[in-house]
Amino acid sequence: MLIHGSITVNKNSCTVTYYAQIISLLPKEYKLLLLFLEYPNHVLTYEMIVDQLWDLDRVPSANGIRSHIKGLRKAFRKVNNTIEIIETVHGMGYRLNPVLLKQEDSETLCSLPPPPILKDFLQTKAIEYCILDQQFFIQYISPSLIEYCDYPESLKIGSYVGDSFPELIGFEEILVKVITKEEPNLEIQGVARSVNPKRPAYVNFYVMANQDVHWPSNHHEPLLFIFIEDASEKMSYKQRITQLENEMSLFGTLNISYLV
Repeated sequence: MLIHGSITVNKNSCTVTYYAQIISLLPKEYKLLLLFLEYPNHVLTYEMIVDQLWDLDRVPSANGIRSHIKGLRKAFRKVNNTIEIIETVHGMGYRLNPVLLKQEDSETLCSLPPPPILKDFLQTKAIEYCILDQQFFIQYISPSLIEYCDYPESLKIGSYVGDSFPELIGFEEILVKVITKEEPNLEIQGVARSVNPKRPAYVNFYVMANQDVHWPSNHHEPLLFIFIEDASEKMSYKQRITQLENEMSLFGTLNISYLV
């Protein structure tokens, strides 16, 4: 197995997955991907690509190389249409997109699963969460967070949290105060949206900064933890109580009027 961030290659079966989704590649596209993964920090020239992947009597033209690169990009865009897996370095060659390197570092940064007792507690309370850096870019996503999101196609590691949770846009100043410990936390309750019909009708947001500077062990900058709770039952119950109170109030008013 060859793993690079969210890209996994099974060399035995020659299968490639990206964010757990299978990528269909032609033989040369597959070999090109392996070459870029073997040299993730290098710019690969036309000559190097030819030397590694083609026989001397079957050397393709520069246009032929570009065609294979284009096919590789297109295959990955079917899963994530916001990123080019291979970048063109004009006048030099091609390289693996540096953003993928950043994603790999981010996933290593926050790849620690929550302790079992915390995981069980969050599941019991119908709570999912994500972890942000100081620029509000997502560093970790809990497995079922996508079910709580109105824009699941934007929910990716390395993306700005406001793209997937626009409810947080406008709270940046408060988030900064939370991450710098000027404010203990932020709560946004009873948020209702309907863009994604599969998500809960109402959600609560709870935001706090990490208190333990040693977690994760290889990270020394503050992180933001955003817990998102399914509040649909609570809101329905609250609305029902409010309705009953209004009905009782109206009933009392009618009785008084009748007696008068």
